[in-house]
Amino acid sequence: MAMTRMALCVPLLLLMAAPLIADEVIFEEDFESVVLGPNVDEAVGAKIWSAEGPEGWVVEFDLANEDGVTEWKGWTFANGEWWKVVAGDQDRRLFTDPAADGLAIGTVAVADPDEYDDANGAAGPGYFTWLFTPPISMSNAGADSITLQFDSSWRPEDTQNARVYATFDGGNEVDVLTLRSLGNQTEFIAKNDKIDEVFNDLENVNETLVLTIDNPRGAKEMTVVWEMTDATNDWWWAIDNIEVSTSAFAVDADGKVASTWGELKSRR
Repeated sequence: MAMTRMALCVPLLLLMAAPLIADEVIFEEDFESVVLGPNVDEAVGAKIWSAEGPEGWVVEFDLANEDGVTEWKGWTFANGEWWKVVAGDQDRRLFTDPAADGLAIGTVAVADPDEYDDANGAAGPGYFTWLFTPPISMSNAGADSITLQFDSSWRPEDTQNARVYATFDGGNEVDVLTLRSLGNQTEFIAKNDKIDEVFNDLENVNETLVLTIDNPRGAKEMTVVWEMTDATNDWWWAIDNIEVSTSAFAVDADGKVASTWGELKSRR
């Protein structure tokens, strides 16, 4: 699912009288900086996998059985093509293969309880994992102005559920997106974007999601979290090409813009 924006036609005289303004990208990550190493339990490869993400990113997991396939112990980072091959494809190519118009490029972040379970049935008791961004500065962001965009591959099954949420300055969790498995369907809930829809299997395996986040005025930092919970020997969630932007700049106590306008950036 992708939510697109419409460009409004602005009279030429107005454009001449005012500076051209665009959303400012304040954070982006494509995971290509991750140093990939050799396989542990999966098929042989040299530079194909890492448990460690980019600098500042944090992975947490809560697994009743930690004896599953090492490469898929919670969120990990893998070469997308290798992930597809060692997992036996099972339609992962729809995200990782450019020939299939897959959006993933190079290294992707993956939570794959299906593959984790292949050793010792380890996902059976429940597979819980969280992926945290580094703190993202909100110094340039006005209130209620944040857009989160990322490429996503989600396949539902059984009790596997997921969520994206944000925290500001270590405060309460702010829900952004909930993915709830209904057998082989997904209930897709983004309250801030007024979305509550049900999608069939394979409809969410290759899409760019664009979601809004209501950031409170005065917040200094934001952390975004991708959470998978309640999974057993189910399917997967993978993400790539993350971008956070703001559409409004912060103002100081006198109502003046607190920072200069960012350079105009082209968006896909």
